[in-house]
Amino acid sequence: MSVDNNLTGASFEKRWFESVIMILKRIMAGEFNPVETHKKLLEVSEGLQWVQENLNEKLNSQHRTMLKNIYSTNIQILNSTIQTQKMDYLPLVITSIEIILEPYNKPASAEDSSNTAKQQNTA
Repeated sequence: MSVDNNLTGASFEKRWFESVIMILKRIMAGEFNPVETHKKLLEVSEGLQWVQENLNEKLNSQHRTMLKNIYSTNIQILNSTIQTQKMDYLPLVITSIEIILEPYNKPASAEDSSNTAKQQNTA
């Protein structure tokens, strides 16, 4: 996977997740031969493992636990896909990563008011 080396922090994370989605969609479209597909799935799985192991400690424990569970499920799906070469569940991985990406696409001020609204809606 190639990601711009000049990006850092949230910009890097956003671009990395976007790259993962793009690669998974290309795999589903059959754009890679079986060897390339295998390598790409391994790269994505290893990348998600790294992300899972290095989640920001500043996240509240419930949020961190939820993300770890999502990443764990995605890794299991990817590993199963690697073993069986069946792409049936890749759309689940793509969708969950798209959902994880949503906060990266909000402007900072809108995100603060959105978080407040979410807290109020859950009360």
